[in-house]
Amino acid sequence: MALLIATAFPIAAQAAPDGSLTIAVGADATTFHPHVNSLPVGNAVDMLVFEQLFRMGEDNSVVAQLAESWGWSEDGMTFSVQVETGHVFSNGDPLDAQAIAASFNQLLDPNSGSIYAGLYASLGRAEAQGEDTVVFHLNEKNGHILMLLANSAAGIIDVKANAEMGAGYGRKPIGSGPYIVDEFIGGERFSLVPNPLYKGDFAATLEKITFMSVPEDGARMALIETGEVDIVDRVPADSIEAVNDSGLAKVILPDSMFSISMELINSGALADPRVREALNISIDREGMIQGILGGLATPSVGMVGPGTEDALRATFAPKPYDPARARELLAEAGYGPGKPLPLVVTCPNGRYIKDSQVCQALAAQWQAIGIDAKPQVMDLSNWSANSRLPLAERKDDMTMVGRATAGIDFTLYRLFKTGVSTNISGFSDPEVDRLLAEGRASSDADAQKRIYGEIQQIIWDANPYVFLWYQKQALGVADRVKNFIIRPDETMVFDNVSVSDS
Repeated sequence: MALLIATAFPIAAQAAPDGSLTIAVGADATTFHPHVNSLPVGNAVDMLVFEQLFRMGEDNSVVAQLAESWGWSEDGMTFSVQVETGHVFSNGDPLDAQAIAASFNQLLDPNSGSIYAGLYASLGRAEAQGEDTVVFHLNEKNGHILMLLANSAAGIIDVKANAEMGAGYGRKPIGSGPYIVDEFIGGERFSLVPNPLYKGDFAATLEKITFMSVPEDGARMALIETGEVDIVDRVPADSIEAVNDSGLAKVILPDSMFSISMELINSGALADPRVREALNISIDREGMIQGILGGLATPSVGMVGPGTEDALRATFAPKPYDPARARELLAEAGYGPGKPLPLVVTCPNGRYIKDSQVCQALAAQWQAIGIDAKPQVMDLSNWSANSRLPLAERKDDMTMVGRATAGIDFTLYRLFKTGVSTNISGFSDPEVDRLLAEGRASSDADAQKRIYGEIQQIIWDANPYVFLWYQKQALGVADRVKNFIIRPDETMVFDNVSVSDS
């Protein structure tokens, strides 16, 4: 199998860390443990605290990090990686092949609490051979393995320290990256400082990076407009002009691959395809995009967002806005004025652009067709915990989630493979499962395009989600910040960031 790997080019001369950076984010991180984290802010921290065999580049290309060479066995069932030696964790423990294998085997163990065990199950078992070689004994052929290894979930943890620290490891983890977590005050702030034992190519450039949790849009905008912070995320459309006119910062509008949907629990009333279709065709996406989001989104034309391996991405005709037909479908399913369909609609506050306002608007539009829709807006920690509950324990019927993961297999497998822990909708389709296995086993580009196109068509037609839109990125960045990058999956990259007041 021939795969192209981007090569990382760190800055030529590593100067001593200098200056501090403060970022205000709407979504607070609840954990930095890569086996549990699912938020972009956590991804950004994990890139700074942990090293990986491979990592995602700024354009979502795969970049070798600890890996020096790699390859498959002739039968495609073994994948071997030779790693750079001499790296250590921030507590001094060696980061050798044994440590790497132990980290992956914990990631693969569903009893460890890893939410990605099912997604990574194809890796099978990791084995250390000597100090510098890790061998994966695969459970199935997987032509997308490098994308799996480059995702932040594959960060190398110190398994021994994890066992000793328990839950504390998620707040102040031991990694081998250029920074360590210096302070963690849940719901308020956390900070990172340089790791003095770091051995890699992406040395710390800043003396301190502080993240503040500020879920309210107005409060975040005030901080950037007055120069109290250097970066803010999710600038509302009606605040862009004020930030640009502050004389201290400018709004950047980079590409985003975030696909925002209401992920339905596909059981009970929502197991009926007529009900799912009614929910999809009874909402005015364009009206909400213009009226609530200020134009910072485009309507969905497929579950997979732009930038998610576009060569394999499929798009379709947008869902129509047809409330009359939606009422007919509900009536066919047995619901109407005498028997309204009760639904609890969960959304976060401060995770996505105007998310709580969108929640109210969705509920109102469903109420207009006779659904007894009740909006339930949660703070970030409770919303995240609710999404991780077993389906049988969920008290709601859907939750707003944005998905932005590089790689078509990674995205579709984690969300729609039967029984995978990250499939929080309970969607199950034998044909999709069969095609996912076929896609993983194939290395032929034309075959992959056909296979993944069929999967996306099935999902679009089945309506397991209420597909909303692709969110655009809007960040306020202080003029003194140089070389800041944010990836299409909304992960902030600080490899070469510096600050200058001159």
